[in-house]
Amino acid sequence: MIETMPAELAENLIDFCENRDRVYALLSRCYETEIDAAFAEALAGEAALASDDAGLAAGFAALQADLADCDEDALEQLAVVFDRAFFGMGPRTAQKAFPYESVYTSEGGLMMQEAYAEVLHVYRGAGFAKNPGFKEPEDHLAVELAFMALLCGRAVEALRAGDEAGAERQLRAQREFLSDHLLNWIDRFTADVRKAAEDGFYFDLATFTEDFLTADAAELAEVLG
Repeated sequence: MIETMPAELAENLIDFCENRDRVYALLSRCYETEIDAAFAEALAGEAALASDDAGLAAGFAALQADLADCDEDALEQLAVVFDRAFFGMGPRTAQKAFPYESVYTSEGGLMMQEAYAEVLHVYRGAGFAKNPGFKEPEDHLAVELAFMALLCGRAVEALRAGDEAGAERQLRAQREFLSDHLLNWIDRFTADVRKAAEDGFYFDLATFTEDFLTADAAELAEVLG
């Protein structure tokens, strides 16, 4: 429970939420579409991950190293892996990792099942809509991560306005969404990504994504008590 807090503690919580907002937004972009030169350069030049978890910090640094000095050939190879893993393009026997919650939580492994309807309900209740230019369903991982980034940003806004009750509502919403709509499938999805990618950026991205979401849930539990 967040109670009336001194200014220093509020600033620490703002920093915590801002850092998480940044990471969720970056992860969302990684799963939304192929990596281009501009994003590769931006991610490689990002500030180090602010975390007391040395493993997480190292995982983020690995992503940056994977994209450092990425030339056109390397970007083309990343696009091949992206399309093969996330859209099933390529050999029929290749490992796939379709980035939709419904695929990993529905009995038949199909798209737009119960999880899709559930996240739509959550989004509407929060006044959130995906980027209209993104044509994938709302239970796509990129959209779920973007929603988490939005909630982090709202928590920051509430804290800056001195609305501690509002900040707590946003943090509780984040914890609930993590539990209900990310952590219940991310381990199986990222295992499939690692099999599909074999090594390199998307292999490291899968590992970091799972580790970050798991650590974030634990940190939220500690903050909320």
